[in-house]
Amino acid sequence: MAKALRFSFAYLPELAGTLLAPLLIVLLCLPLRNWISPTDVAMLQLLWVAWQAQHYGWRWAAITTLVSVLLLNWCFVPPYYTFDVHDASFFISFVVMVVLGLLISLLSDQSKQQLKRLRYAMSQTRGMYMLAKGLGQRQNWQHQCAYTAKLLSRRLGTSVQVMTGAEPKSTADYSVLPVGSPAIAWIVVPPSSLSSHPTLLHTAQSLLAQSYARLELSEKAQQDRVKAQLEQQKTMLLRSLSHDLRTPLATIMGSSSMLADPELQFSTEQRQQQALNIYQQSQILNQHFEKVLELSKAQLTGHHIQLTDFSSDDLVAGALARRGDKATELSATLHCSAAASLHGDLELLEIALANMLENALYHGAAPFELQMGCNGSQFYIRLTNALNNQAQSQRDKGHGLGVNICRAVAGLHQGSFELQHNAQHITAVLEWPL
Repeated sequence: MAKALRFSFAYLPELAGTLLAPLLIVLLCLPLRNWISPTDVAMLQLLWVAWQAQHYGWRWAAITTLVSVLLLNWCFVPPYYTFDVHDASFFISFVVMVVLGLLISLLSDQSKQQLKRLRYAMSQTRGMYMLAKGLGQRQNWQHQCAYTAKLLSRRLGTSVQVMTGAEPKSTADYSVLPVGSPAIAWIVVPPSSLSSHPTLLHTAQSLLAQSYARLELSEKAQQDRVKAQLEQQKTMLLRSLSHDLRTPLATIMGSSSMLADPELQFSTEQRQQQALNIYQQSQILNQHFEKVLELSKAQLTGHHIQLTDFSSDDLVAGALARRGDKATELSATLHCSAAASLHGDLELLEIALANMLENALYHGAAPFELQMGCNGSQFYIRLTNALNNQAQSQRDKGHGLGVNICRAVAGLHQGSFELQHNAQHITAVLEWPL
């Protein structure tokens, strides 16, 4: 009984429009029966039939047409208040009215169905566009999966999951759609949504698979670029190392061969001078080997860099600690900017900054201005020092192992290192992207 009542109340608007509205039209026109023709009333009724078809479908509109014809015959066709028709011409009017009513109902229903399909297609197209755009804006696979699940859940009005790892088990409540071949992820969706939105879901499968392939290609291209940069930096480092080692080695070999030659007679002072030359050049060699060991410890030759967040103060402290014998001299003339937050490989950046400070100390003059921070799209380390004309000839002798180390560190961070000269200052700038 309760179900029957609910059924009746559910169709109450349709029943009212089918039975009461045509009756109301006839009752309103009845006082004007002597001044209007049955055709005029039929036109008004057909207007209502068209409204019914647009809002409630062709079936209710067809019933409304039949009810309207019966009421028109009862109230406006002589003899009144009977279903008898004495004039055969009214039969033609009734048939035309029924045919027009049915035709209006069917055409209206077709237009509604076409509009519904068009809206569905537009909704699916919009969903696919938003998915393609969102995936293109995200360069992380997990973020892409989360965005896809969120978008599909909103578009389908139900819970949708995009899972990675082991394949989930299909149940009666959920269907599992594989992404890619072999599967790299799975879209878990209710079967009802799969049957109602197959185009969107299958497009999501394809777009996710393409996005994953694009990320893999991008990562491989990035690795190839890093590898090429590493090879280039290795070549530059070996060239610089060979050049920087040649002079002290030649000096050591020359001095030691002179001391070992029995035909050459040296005074005690001359022997001490040659021994001092050997010691000084050995110190230079030791410094070069320490730099090479720094690079080896930092695994500069092929491993992934370890990105962390750190303070610029920590970076300066670590760089000075790597040049302990010169830390006191550098600290006395080094002016640092306010502490800033940086992101990168702390060990590699310490190596780069230590070499920047060492080059400034050897080839420049105090004061040394050190600025570090972020300019919106890049992190930067900027070291400025005055020119030291006395060190010009020494600066022009070699390629500079320290400069190439800085360039190698910048390359590993996908950044750049350059020296900027003007009449009064030299500025070393190391930049890398956020």
